[in-house]
Amino acid sequence: MYATTLDDATLDLATRSYDTVLLSESDSPLGHLRKQADILQAHTTVSAHYRAVEQAWQAAYVAVDHTVNEFPATLGSVLRDEHWTGYPHPSLAEGANGSAVAHLGDGVWIHDTVTTSSYDDGSSVRWQVSERHTLTLIAPCSCGLGYRTVAVASEDELLEAVHEFTREPRSIVKHGCPHPCGSVH
Repeated sequence: MYATTLDDATLDLATRSYDTVLLSESDSPLGHLRKQADILQAHTTVSAHYRAVEQAWQAAYVAVDHTVNEFPATLGSVLRDEHWTGYPHPSLAEGANGSAVAHLGDGVWIHDTVTTSSYDDGSSVRWQVSERHTLTLIAPCSCGLGYRTVAVASEDELLEAVHEFTREPRSIVKHGCPHPCGSVH
């Protein structure tokens, strides 16, 4: 699971509110305002931290749910909650979806993202929200210099990709790689 730590000074400031700062705690009105600004910054930092932790936890939870329900014979049967690591959305925006990743072994990973979109469907409801999961298999390229990725939408596609990506032995460096792995040769 995604984890960061907050320092004690930030946590201590975050427990205070602006009106608990006494003018006598500072040497001047500017010092008083700086203390209030420090408290505001601490509140912002702690809020962002907890939003990131919540997004990461939610991303891992959603990935587990998706694989159990949509890939029950493959990923759903081999990956448990503790295999998934959630990450917050880089923007930390309220309502943004994070992503999750699980290591399958031998440098192969599965990455889950959820894209949320809303649209006007012309009905009396007006706005509909649509969520789309994208599972991406990420595996080392046989050239040894990069990774290959493929989005998988079904168990059959997943098994075909695993077979394709892991059938060739990896070499230290194989120039002229026939795969679009994005490596620099």
